[in-house]
Amino acid sequence: MKVLTAPLIAIAALAAGHAGADPGEKVYSNRCSLCHAGGAGGAPKFGNREDWAPRAARGKLALYEVALHGKPNTAMMARGGFRDLSSDEVMAAVDYMVGQAGLKPGLRPEPAPAPGFDDGSATTRIADALLEQLAPPGSKIEMQDDAALVGGLGIRVATREGVVWLRGMVKTAEIIDRAGAIAQSEGGGRKVENRLVPDFIIAPD
Repeated sequence: MKVLTAPLIAIAALAAGHAGADPGEKVYSNRCSLCHAGGAGGAPKFGNREDWAPRAARGKLALYEVALHGKPNTAMMARGGFRDLSSDEVMAAVDYMVGQAGLKPGLRPEPAPAPGFDDGSATTRIADALLEQLAPPGSKIEMQDDAALVGGLGIRVATREGVVWLRGMVKTAEIIDRAGAIAQSEGGGRKVENRLVPDFIIAPD
């Protein structure tokens, strides 16, 4: 039986680690993170689902196109400015970043919003429906930049490029389900991202 020396064991462990590594993670860490880690120049921030969802809704082919050839009038250059990267490396980095945002888009775009769809109008329409159907009497809607906070529910509604976002802490899981259903029926956009969480309070012993 062969006995491995300490240096050989270390090398073997390092090789095993690299063998199972995501190639896209390496490209992201060494190149793409320069902009995407902090969202420099308007780049979608790494791990930020809200930044990536509208882009992912266009499908992976569109994401690959921008990554490989750049986007005019933005900081995104072809291959991120690293012309030595192969097409496979660029696409692997895109897959990795999208996956880390918790998204699994198809190659083709998701269904487009209804004709005449407007993000601001959708936000107002959904907030009004939530207020009418779920909020306690006397509750009001407070506008915060491009979002609407539905009083009495703690639900924040925002719409970006046809994707409706629901955020906040609510009293019950039933409210989460009903709010999602209302947003789906009233929205008319690409899809609804229901990020509501139940506000369960555990009394101390």
